[in-house]
Amino acid sequence: MAFFDTVFSSPRLPRLPALRPLDRFKTVMDTPFDARARTIRARIAHLRACDDAELAARGLSRADIVRHVLMTSRR
Repeated sequence: MAFFDTVFSSPRLPRLPALRPLDRFKTVMDTPFDARARTIRARIAHLRACDDAELAARGLSRADIVRHVLMTSRR
């Protein structure tokens, strides 16, 4: 299984208004892998938003965030 961490990628371009109606089809074509990947990305983003004191209270360092999320995510 591969997980792509996009923290270092360039910011996304703004969505074109003409493409917004197509967003509803994401859930129709969604697979369990897509849902799990979205959950993992959200957990990583949440932990990266925490400051160092909050991470230390959880027993984590910034370098361990991705590993921690992947090791504790439910399959």
